[in-house]
Amino acid sequence: MAEMAQRHSGFHWMLIGSVAMGVIADYLFYGKEFGISYPLFVIGLYLLFIWQARERIQLTFSRDQAFAWSLTVPIFLLALTFFLYDNAFFQWINFMMVPFLLVAQTMLLAKRHQKSWFSFGFFGEMIETVLIYTVKYTSIPFVLLREWVKNRVDRTKYGVAMKVLAGLGISVPLLVVVLSLLSQADGVFGHFLAEIPRRVFDWGSAEAIFRLFLIGFAALLTFGYLYAILGPRLQTAALPLQDQPEEKKIAWDGIILVTILTIINVVYVAFTVIQISYLFGGAEAVLPDNMTYAEYAKKGFNELVTVTIINFILLVSFMHLVSRAQRVIYKIVQALLSLLTVCTSFMLVSAYYRLSLYEEAYGYTHTRLLAHAFMIFLFILFVIAFLKIWRNNFSLLKVYGVAGIAAYVLLNYINVDAVIAKKNIQRYEETGRIDVAYLTSLSLDAIPVIMTLKEDPAVADKIKYLLQERAEELKEDRGWQSFHLAKHVAKSYLE
Repeated sequence: MAEMAQRHSGFHWMLIGSVAMGVIADYLFYGKEFGISYPLFVIGLYLLFIWQARERIQLTFSRDQAFAWSLTVPIFLLALTFFLYDNAFFQWINFMMVPFLLVAQTMLLAKRHQKSWFSFGFFGEMIETVLIYTVKYTSIPFVLLREWVKNRVDRTKYGVAMKVLAGLGISVPLLVVVLSLLSQADGVFGHFLAEIPRRVFDWGSAEAIFRLFLIGFAALLTFGYLYAILGPRLQTAALPLQDQPEEKKIAWDGIILVTILTIINVVYVAFTVIQISYLFGGAEAVLPDNMTYAEYAKKGFNELVTVTIINFILLVSFMHLVSRAQRVIYKIVQALLSLLTVCTSFMLVSAYYRLSLYEEAYGYTHTRLLAHAFMIFLFILFVIAFLKIWRNNFSLLKVYGVAGIAAYVLLNYINVDAVIAKKNIQRYEETGRIDVAYLTSLSLDAIPVIMTLKEDPAVADKIKYLLQERAEELKEDRGWQSFHLAKHVAKSYLE
């Protein structure tokens, strides 16, 4: 026991800081909507981590830690979206994405990992740290508290207190069962028993107890995680990455890959020629019977995207499986993979163009705009893969990881709802068709754009009626913690 206490000594300040974060979390979030509170809480977590890390490890700005420190940018940008925007869809994702990136960054900075960050093994280490070690180390504060009490209380009294607590621990479950049976046996006794909590606790005190429980829960999780990455953990004592013996790479015969790619590319080249002639060559006059141009544009969009994803999986798999032993065969495979990339890119352009035509006919929505963004991202991945085919001096997963984080942060900052509103208004000006109900159901980010229609006599009254309820909601005072810029701007427009 003394050895355990000595091993955990020096972590009292970490516990105090964790409790402080629990109190701050209660003050910022309990009963309130997310707003400026979220980035402020993230800043608090950073301060606590840096304070404790400087006490126990050596934080450096070395080259091997460059990526870990660079994660600060997307973490803060995503946290700031709770203050800048009102998009519930992105807020839900960011609520999980920010902690995910924080865990990745702090594990890298604390060197509490053995796998590279762009490997699947690192993701497994993250899960292990959060779900196993964090939960395991939440018991340490109770060990610290017990040792603190033990050192300040007489040994005899301490022993008596422990026996009393043990007796309570055994008697409480038994008491619950007995009281339940007695309440059922005698209705009057059960009535008086039910009245006791109402007389002892009012709603205010019950809520206070619940909030204290939440504060303690948040403090324990914060401490458990900090201890998991900064405290002693014998299972991961050998932190520096060591060169592991290279596993034998699985490689397919080049002739097999050439055959597969040749067959696939013949089909894709033919498909690409048809796409170019019908979608980009003005071949509307020779469409099949009973098919309009809008129907042709809509039909097959999902299938095209599915084929594109299949091709992406094939491309990455073949790049990994191809053998470089036969140089001529390898060059042929490179050429065929390049052709596959080009044909698939045309499929993406075709799907993108089809969706654009469909939007012009039926309007712009979240799903359609996000589908556009997804296709652009896929196109970027194919460009990176094309470079990888001819230049094998970089890690594909590493570049894809950076590209994915950058693309997601950018998507948060293009203000999706405002873009949707702007596009629908442009379509209205050209065609005279608009779905006012959908337009006014967008988040507060779109309000400044929607209000440009207030001078249009055809839709002004309907927009004013539909936005009346939104204006009433904004009058509610939710505290400064829930303040965000989109709400402030929308309120000024609606007033």
